[in-house]
Amino acid sequence: MTHALLHVVLGLSCITTAQVPPPPAGGGPLDAAIVRVTPRVVKIFGARIGRDHGYGSGVIISADGRIVTTLSLLLEGQTLKVVTADGVEHAASIVARDEVRQLALLKIAANGLAAFELSSPPALKPGDWVLSAGNPFQVAQGDEPVSIGLGVVSAETNLSGRRRAADYPYTGPVVLVDVLVATPGYAGGALVDLEGRLVGVIGNAVINDLTNTWINYALPVAEVAAFVEAADRGETQRVATPAPAETPAEAVAAARVDLGIRLFEIGGRNKPAFVERVRMGSAAREAGLQRDDLIISVNGRTVGDCEAFHAAVAGLKPGDAVELVVKRKNELKTIRLTAGAE
Repeated sequence: MTHALLHVVLGLSCITTAQVPPPPAGGGPLDAAIVRVTPRVVKIFGARIGRDHGYGSGVIISADGRIVTTLSLLLEGQTLKVVTADGVEHAASIVARDEVRQLALLKIAANGLAAFELSSPPALKPGDWVLSAGNPFQVAQGDEPVSIGLGVVSAETNLSGRRRAADYPYTGPVVLVDVLVATPGYAGGALVDLEGRLVGVIGNAVINDLTNTWINYALPVAEVAAFVEAADRGETQRVATPAPAETPAEAVAAARVDLGIRLFEIGGRNKPAFVERVRMGSAAREAGLQRDDLIISVNGRTVGDCEAFHAAVAGLKPGDAVELVVKRKNELKTIRLTAGAE
C-alpha cells in the first residue's frame, strides 16, 4: 500500500511518499509496546503562564526518578509536580536546562521506577510504525493512563522553523511523524517503536502565528542522550546572544544599555526574574513595569531566571525596542519600552 504523507512545515510543503506496511495483525505487538511505555511516561503540572497551559509530559530515564521533559514556562512556577503512572504525586526539582535543544532534566524522590534506556534503537525509515505517549489536554491527572497515538515516520531531517513569532532555537535533527502531537500537554512525551523502545522525546509545539502552520516531531533519542550526558558533566547549553557591534577606535565607546530595572537576585540556585526595583524616571517605569513583576520573556525569548534575563538583554543597544512579557499576580502583561543608555 502506498501512503502519501503531507507535512506543511512553517509555510513550506514537504511531501513524502513511503511504502507503509500494514499494522500488525491481532494487536499483540501494540499491546506489548503500550504496556511497556505507559509506566515510563509521567504527567507534569506547574505554572500556567500566558499560552503555556501549566501541564505537560515527561519520560523517566532512571529508576531513581530522573525525568526528561521539554523546557517551558510551566517549569517556572513555585511548585512543580510529577504524577507517575500509579497516581502518586511527587515534588520535582529542575536539575539542568538546555535552551538550544529545549529540554530539561527533572528529579523526583523515588526508587524502583520503570525507565527508558537512552541507547539508540535500530534506525527508523519513512513508513515505520511508531507510537506516541503523553498527556494531551490534561486528560490524565491521577492514575489514569496516558494517551497513546499510532502513526508512521515521515522523515528524519533538521528542524528549521519559528515558534509563534520568534525563531525556534533548535535547528538539529528531528523525526517527523504523522501522529498529531503538536497539542497542549503532549510535549515531553515519548515516541517509541513497536518494541516499546524510546526513539525520541516529543518536542515543544512549533506553531508559526504568521502562517498558521505547525509540525509534529520528536527529538531523536541520540539528542536526548547527549543532553543528559552534558547535564551529568555539569554543562548547560544556552542560546547564543549576538555580540554588540564594535565601534571604530576613533569613535566614542558604545554606551551600555540601561532599562532602569533591578532584579531580586538573592536566593538559591534557581532565581526567577522578579523585579525588585524600577528606577524613577526610567523607560521601564514610564512603560508601566512594577515591583514584583515576574519577567517571562524579552523580545520573544523565554526568561527562566535572572541569569537568562541578563543574557537576553546583553545584546541590546541604546534605542532598541524592548518588549517584556511579565506575570503580575494572575495576569500576563506586555510592557514595551525603548532601551536607554547607562
